[in-house]
Amino acid sequence: MDLTKVKEILLPYLEEKGLTFYSIELVKEADALILRVCIDKDGGIDIDSLADCNEYLSERLDSLDQDMPEYFLEVSSPGAEKELKSLEEVTKHVGAFVHIEVPNMIYEGNLLAVEGEDLVLRFNAKGRFKTIHIPYKEIKFIRLAVKL
Repeated sequence: MDLTKVKEILLPYLEEKGLTFYSIELVKEADALILRVCIDKDGGIDIDSLADCNEYLSERLDSLDQDMPEYFLEVSSPGAEKELKSLEEVTKHVGAFVHIEVPNMIYEGNLLAVEGEDLVLRFNAKGRFKTIHIPYKEIKFIRLAVKL
């Protein structure tokens, strides 16, 4: 199955519904083939939107997958701890609690601002709150985090 074609089918629907594309992959898990599509919406996505998207995509994939082995279609959200894949996406989450990995260090704290290409993070260091600037280019991985 050509994932580029699947994405082309999906994008106009997402735009019409105010949803955003997050990722697509075809994976084999426990002897089953799964077409996994992740979509999102600013402020979070509801189960009805996921179900509607699944139905829309399922109907249109019938013409593309005639020579494919049997697979499952899974339409989901990236979840509460989704990876932030670009500086633009990070900027949309100012105010959120985040997990940031840089070489030799891991931080969890509140993203206070994005200033140019630096992230301003407030975190708890052994009972004392500190604010630091982290250059985006030094970040190996960043995701939203659930504060416990």
